[in-house]
Amino acid sequence: MKIDWTPAPVMAFACPVCLSAGAKRSVLAVESPFNAGDLLRLRACDVCGTLSFPGLTPPAYEEDGLSADADAGASLSRGATKFYVEQGAAPDTMVEPLFWFDHAGIKRYAEVGCGFGLGLDFAREALGWDVRGFDPSPLARAGRRLLDLPVTLDYLGPETLRGEAPVDVLLASEVIEHVVDPHRFLDDITPTLAPDGWLVISTPNAAGVHRDASPGALLPILTPGYHLVLFSETALRRLLEAHGFSQVEIRASETNLTALACRHPRSCDLSRTLDRALYRDYLKRRLGALDPDEPLAHGYSGRLIKEYVNAGDIEPARAELRRLADSYRRLYGIDLERPETVLAEPIASESFAHFAATIPANLCGLAYRSAFIALRHANDPGRALAGFELGERAGVALREALQSIGADDGETEHLVELCRLGALESSIRVAPSEAPRRMKTAHEAFLGTDGGGASARRRFEVDLERCFVDLAFSGDYEAANALADARCTERPDAPGVLDALGLAAQDHARSCHARGLLALNDRHDAAAALAWFSTADKHLNAASASDGADRNELARAIEIALLSAQAVATPEDAARACRERLAITHSPDPHVLGLCREVFQRLVHGGAYAAAATLEPTITRQLSLAPEMLSAELAYVLGILALNHAAAPADAFGWFSRAVQLAPTGSPLNDLALSHARRAEAAAGIKGNGIGADPRTSK
Repeated sequence: MKIDWTPAPVMAFACPVCLSAGAKRSVLAVESPFNAGDLLRLRACDVCGTLSFPGLTPPAYEEDGLSADADAGASLSRGATKFYVEQGAAPDTMVEPLFWFDHAGIKRYAEVGCGFGLGLDFAREALGWDVRGFDPSPLARAGRRLLDLPVTLDYLGPETLRGEAPVDVLLASEVIEHVVDPHRFLDDITPTLAPDGWLVISTPNAAGVHRDASPGALLPILTPGYHLVLFSETALRRLLEAHGFSQVEIRASETNLTALACRHPRSCDLSRTLDRALYRDYLKRRLGALDPDEPLAHGYSGRLIKEYVNAGDIEPARAELRRLADSYRRLYGIDLERPETVLAEPIASESFAHFAATIPANLCGLAYRSAFIALRHANDPGRALAGFELGERAGVALREALQSIGADDGETEHLVELCRLGALESSIRVAPSEAPRRMKTAHEAFLGTDGGGASARRRFEVDLERCFVDLAFSGDYEAANALADARCTERPDAPGVLDALGLAAQDHARSCHARGLLALNDRHDAAAALAWFSTADKHLNAASASDGADRNELARAIEIALLSAQAVATPEDAARACRERLAITHSPDPHVLGLCREVFQRLVHGGAYAAAATLEPTITRQLSLAPEMLSAELAYVLGILALNHAAAPADAFGWFSRAVQLAPTGSPLNDLALSHARRAEAAAGIKGNGIGADPRTSK
């Protein structure tokens, strides 16, 4: 789709939001899907920040798509509905604002422009509210039938409001940008809202319209021919306040604005998030009531798989992937168990409707998540590579089909990028020597042969950094070094490399952590590792506390890494730090004891026996209170310390015996512990106790 940023003469008209008259500058021109070659001119109001397409008449949404599609008699709207239920809809994002306020007293809920009705269905099935939808579109007709929803197939206004009881919550998700007159729109819909009811409005963010925006982000904001008014945060707030909403809270992302408004002050919290467990239960219940070969079931299944993978519930994700793969094998002849065979040839698609009927719209996401499991949980980079490459092929094909009708999908754009990064990482793990060629291919895929603009190049370098970090965290240091060498002539830990990327604080901490791991475990440079881990800790402390579990997990990993590096560089300091941590715990803390256990083991393996000996009494005292924390590795190093430093072969024999009991039979550690136990037994002259005796009774 052509987008022209060339300046054009100003045009005088009244802003549809702040009503200020006068000249409005041109922002861009974009092709119209209604008339080939006809460009729609987007203009800006510099008073309130509103962007609009002046003089544009909205389409009749009650009609069946743009036109009839001659291919197999399918209509465009049928393909659009299939795409929406399989991939395009984001019900979790749609309903998250419903968790920003207390549900006490909420009984009646309505949506204007409800579309297919996934939000209505969640409010009814998961929250137990009485729901009502208003939308004349074919998408709403399909949702009313398939989900058995109470949807009025008309616009919400004075006529359709007659006889309706007031509602406690009114949601207009991605609707207000479609109307010529936002003021009249609010006049029409807000009479249905109870005096103390909540109005929720979601709409594209005008701030997302800029030259550096990617097509996958920009086209859904513009949606040329359909979106008439794009709001800035200031404009949306002014509009709601002008209509009597004294409390207006707005949460903004790069591409979206969501406003929560009430006529009277009420408590709310826009930092609250969707109850993911409740959402997963809803998806499972809905999925269980559907024919598994229907597009709606495919959509619920794909979203459930996404939820499982994001939550780390890998086995349920695998099971759901297998069920969905069986359906796709029956319907499309697609074998997801052999991803290299799927879409191996370019898709010959004469129309979007034909494409939608031929390929499942969520294939890109399914391939990505299957490959992610193979790489991160099965440690199978070869299988992961085939999956990531399928994800890229499927995502590119879907976006080309969407762009042919003036649309795009930002999530698919992001998934394609993740697939390309995953393919790069997987291929380098399979063959590190291929790193230069693979990186050249990735560069062309991300930026094109002309290298892209400065912003695009920076995003590519950030993506490469993320790939490097993942390789280091996976412990594949050969592959990490190969990628670093392919990226630039500088070493990956050269000063200024990270600062130039402008990373967020938590991402900067991850990058420093990765370089510290490389320095400690690959180059055996504990001093350099200490510096990197200390810098990582500094950046993490500057990160937002709202990052939650991810931040806490990274903080624990950096803490372990810092002490591990100290155990090599300054063993006495590491032992003292562990003693201090254990001294302040009134009862055994699994995290603290686990942390100190790791340090103790590194001290012993590094031959720092004197430092380890100062920590050993504290470790064994904690183990007496929490014996379940004794691992085979810890028992083994306690035996090594007793044998090689304390010259106490009887104690060593006891610890080695426990290691034999705890280590899997036939494992290298089991064999090693058994060998040392026999040596300690001979040195101590022990008779009759046998392997596995308790150390306190084997003296």
